[in-house]
Amino acid sequence: MKCYKSRWILTSTGEVLENMALVVDEGKFLEIIPNEETSKFEEKFVKDLGNSVVTPGFIDMFTQYQYTDIGKIKPCGVKNNLKKFFQTVAKKYTFAGVKPDNYSLKWANILSDYFVFDRHEKIQSFKDGLEASIKAGTTCIAQVSKEDKYFEIINKAPIKNYMFFEVFADSSDKSKKKFKALRDKVENYVFHKGENTHIGIMLHSIPGVHKKLWELFSKYCRKHNMLLMTRFAEAQDEMEWLEHGFSDIDLLHKFMGFRKITPYKRMEDPVKYLDDLKVLTKKVIAANANYLDETQLEELAETGVKFVYQPRYSDEICNKKLDFSTVLKYFGKNFGFSTQSFALEKDYSLLKLAVECNSENQLDVIELLKYLTIYPAKILRLDHVTGSIEVGKDADFNVFKLEDGEDYTALVNKHFPYSTYSKGRKIVKRGEIRFSL
Repeated sequence: MKCYKSRWILTSTGEVLENMALVVDEGKFLEIIPNEETSKFEEKFVKDLGNSVVTPGFIDMFTQYQYTDIGKIKPCGVKNNLKKFFQTVAKKYTFAGVKPDNYSLKWANILSDYFVFDRHEKIQSFKDGLEASIKAGTTCIAQVSKEDKYFEIINKAPIKNYMFFEVFADSSDKSKKKFKALRDKVENYVFHKGENTHIGIMLHSIPGVHKKLWELFSKYCRKHNMLLMTRFAEAQDEMEWLEHGFSDIDLLHKFMGFRKITPYKRMEDPVKYLDDLKVLTKKVIAANANYLDETQLEELAETGVKFVYQPRYSDEICNKKLDFSTVLKYFGKNFGFSTQSFALEKDYSLLKLAVECNSENQLDVIELLKYLTIYPAKILRLDHVTGSIEVGKDADFNVFKLEDGEDYTALVNKHFPYSTYSKGRKIVKRGEIRFSL
């Protein structure tokens, strides 16, 4: 049993506690008591955090850590250099005449760089992103990947995680085969995952998923009460593909080795497209929606779908993003942030990202914090164990040191915690990781 005294505790329940202490036992919050009552505990079990503010641990709603070192690693050895050469030739041939700011070409560049990583480099890239995120106070992530090796790493990590297994399909036959293969994989992992790990399905996007696969996994997720995630209306290429049946998305699919896929029905409204397939429910999480108009955003929100806000990724790759006020207007408490970025120097601080988005002070610090903690916890259906500081929940929390004269509102200027705890275990101290992956 340990006791942590702090000047301020922001619980994410709406309460601001002053001069209180957290009593942690067996990885859970046992009590929250006034600082003066800590005298009943042995001195060695009491940690005085001094002038600090304690928050719940943060939750990143969409991560792809495998891409962390894109642009930083140069191919080594003859084999990787040959792979890079052939990727470059194939890309130039496929995308001849396409403008550099094109969404599909940007993704081709990302995938080309990733494909030349060897296994060790891919794993290191993933670990680099995961560690940087944890140093920034993240104690729960929603990771998107189709590769088993990342599940093995994340399943041993000391933080909570959702592994959304990503799947594509370009035909009805492939849909059936991929459905069976992923279903069997998921059902196997359910019996081998750790208590911190949870599993969901990621259907890549409207243009990347055949009608049959939407139908199969939508039904499967409803039957097994499983979360389903997708990229949604994030690029102009996607919108053109849906309306006309073709776009530069076809070039990306060709580059990736897919056959041409066409919409089951051409239309201008991606919300209606998925709603007609009975996909959109309260258990679906949609990322971005950059190219929806106001009417479509309202329709999407009315379905109960939850939302991931990825402003940096949208700016860098999609050439457009929803502004923060629009996200607040339509998705209220039903969204969380993602730090995903393909900038060379990535910043995994969810707190910094949220403060930047809140530049017009639409939310005070108490409410803004909820979008990093309790609201995404509810979306991931983990709010019974994390997302707020309450008796009985897991002791996932961050400690931010304050200067003399500062109060809890100075949190918005801190960005990186002094220390981070997951289930009562200190996993970060003075910005350094205290565990190995």
